[in-house]
Amino acid sequence: MVADGSHHQHTATVALPVLSDYDISDVTGFVPHPQPLASLPLPYYQPWEDIMGQLNALTNSRQLRSRVDQMSLLEVDRLETRPQIQRAYAMLSIMAHTYVWGSGLDIAQSIPESLAVPWQAVADLIDIPPVLTYASNDLWNWKLKDPAGPYVLENLETLWTMTGTYDETWFDIVSVSVEMEGGAALQPLLNAMQAARDDDLPTVVANLKIALSQLQKVSKQLARMFEKCDPAVFYWKIRKFLSGSENMASLGLPNGLEYKGVNNNERKHYMGATAGQSSLFPALDLFFGIEHYDENPSQPEKSPNALLLKMRAFMPGAHRAFLDHLAKVANLRAYVLSKERLPSGSDDQVKDLLTTYDECVQQIKLFRDTHIQIVTKYILVQAKRGPPEGWEDYRVQVPVATTATTNDHASTTTKEEDGNDDEAPAIQGTGGSDLMPFLKTNRDETNAAKFN
Repeated sequence: MVADGSHHQHTATVALPVLSDYDISDVTGFVPHPQPLASLPLPYYQPWEDIMGQLNALTNSRQLRSRVDQMSLLEVDRLETRPQIQRAYAMLSIMAHTYVWGSGLDIAQSIPESLAVPWQAVADLIDIPPVLTYASNDLWNWKLKDPAGPYVLENLETLWTMTGTYDETWFDIVSVSVEMEGGAALQPLLNAMQAARDDDLPTVVANLKIALSQLQKVSKQLARMFEKCDPAVFYWKIRKFLSGSENMASLGLPNGLEYKGVNNNERKHYMGATAGQSSLFPALDLFFGIEHYDENPSQPEKSPNALLLKMRAFMPGAHRAFLDHLAKVANLRAYVLSKERLPSGSDDQVKDLLTTYDECVQQIKLFRDTHIQIVTKYILVQAKRGPPEGWEDYRVQVPVATTATTNDHASTTTKEEDGNDDEAPAIQGTGGSDLMPFLKTNRDETNAAKFN
């Protein structure tokens, strides 16, 4: 579904957002620029650094859990800067999920006070839940191989992985690369919004074309996932670590996760890390007036997609605030509609505006096509095949329901690539969604936003 722009007529009275006010870079978007810290500067936090520096070795030797259990309880009030807080949050998140899912022992039903208390405290500082999120696993978990080199995929590597596999590194840095390429479109889109306020049609088109040049790179970057991340390794070795504590009985965590020392040892139920927690594509949806609704035939009024709204709670607070601000001022679709409806709507400048706008939306749609292909190969096909011989089946029970297929006239992908396999089991994402219907609806709503 799309916004018709009529409710945005008042937006010119609200200032446009400034990216730096929301911890967003005009170069790399929601990914930090410069790169995340390589270490916390205070020796006080060395116990965290020591464990993370040996994470895979401790996991493989089945010593991780005992080391974390013996870890000192550290306060977070010595963290002085946002990059320090982000590193601490990423470290503790990855440490916790490795503790729960990858100790080589049973699935941990609780995490100790020495981990849970600072994790909750540091999460509170950046207004995000204490669970592995897209931010902790991707946005803040990378470095440049060559610090003086470019911010491109070939120059990226992860700070930590939970499995010690290069497949996991590649999975994470491809996501970071997508964020960087798409993030560079944010400032041109804000410039286009200002030009729309000024009714400066040539400047609107010029900035949309700059944004388009970045968006054209996004789906191509995502498609590079196939190069160095094996689908079997992802599904059977990596994926469980991304799981949260909500609805995880099938993975051996039936009652949530107990955070010892937090709110009387509260049991928390959180979704796991998922690309749906990225702020980039919700921002692009807002820029282009792409709206996503729940499908509920019994409700006459359409309501915003509840799962997408839920995922916003797992974004960093500053990024979530940017989306809230952007929603109040988004005007590009309304501007394009106003030009299309004028008697001069057939002139060359307006045609160029409509074409460029549609090309931008097409690139978002192509990204969502590629995402569906990846989910099919990396999740649906793997779940149907079962683990390779000698590999652990990490699932306690396997859903037997089947996904409904859809008639898709907008996509050029094959039946298998598009997930239209009547025998494929219905699979939930690490964020808790029924994957294929959710992703296809998002893709189709994106395609519907084009004018032609």
